[in-house]
Amino acid sequence: MNTLYDLIPEKHFAGSLKQNALGSIKIAILREVIGNAIIRSNYPDETITFKLSENRDVVEVPARKLKSREKLLGLKLCREFGVVDEELRYNIIKKSEQLANPNSVLFGDSVTESGDAVALTSRVIYDWAYSLRDVNQITATLQHNALSEGGTMWNEEEGKLRQSLFQVQYVKPGTYLPHFITLENVTPELFIHLLICVMHESRYFAQSTTTSAGNVKNHILGVGFSDFEQPVNSYAISKNWNGDSVDYESVSGAINEVMGKAYGKDGYVTGDKFTELISQLWEDKQGMQQLYTKAQEDCTQYLKDIHIINKKGKK
Repeated sequence: MNTLYDLIPEKHFAGSLKQNALGSIKIAILREVIGNAIIRSNYPDETITFKLSENRDVVEVPARKLKSREKLLGLKLCREFGVVDEELRYNIIKKSEQLANPNSVLFGDSVTESGDAVALTSRVIYDWAYSLRDVNQITATLQHNALSEGGTMWNEEEGKLRQSLFQVQYVKPGTYLPHFITLENVTPELFIHLLICVMHESRYFAQSTTTSAGNVKNHILGVGFSDFEQPVNSYAISKNWNGDSVDYESVSGAINEVMGKAYGKDGYVTGDKFTELISQLWEDKQGMQQLYTKAQEDCTQYLKDIHIINKKGKK
């Protein structure tokens, strides 16, 4: 962990997960849409929007649409290193002792099937994301049809064309979404677990299993740390955006400038140092196994400390 402590002083990490101390870590991310994305909620043919001003409606991305994908990848990582109960499924937790894993402790989880009313609050807080440009500039509406087995619109039973046309509004590639994730009371191992989830997840939003393979590229721009969380979020970045050019250089530069002012020269580290560290760690499989084993031991001890499970590992 010495390399990580060279970037973020050790005092900003929790020595024990039961410790509820002062301190906050904020990750600045630029999410770049690189494939048509469906960002919708109640209306199947409309993108979620937010009226930012009288002249600008922007695309709005609820935090859960980002967190859920990264939490799911986190569960896969925990399975890869054998630090989660084999019976545990995403959002299906049958026993309290199954909460003793890095993913549940970091992202928060609750027992869903037994009579135990046990829940862990999330240690990672996701911001809502807002686009910089008006929705009319970054979306397109396309008409689709539901083909029959023969690959046409012909209704074989009725002997006439089927009326199964529908429209979908897509967020176009080239859209940039400033985003921020805040962590509180995390160990270095849980922090690294989150960075891996963000760096390696690329499939988000609706229809992500059919038509949205690799539709988002995440750029970790930097990490800010201080005793108190600074009021920097995607809404503020979007509202104050006045630039005519919306490209990676201009947007990342603006976010870095805001984070630098908020956290100061000694409290903000550029993202390339973290991505390089994670890439090096991932190549060392033995080291990664040790890291995840240590994370699980800390999580198990935490559940014992708060009496969710006893010293024998059962409730």
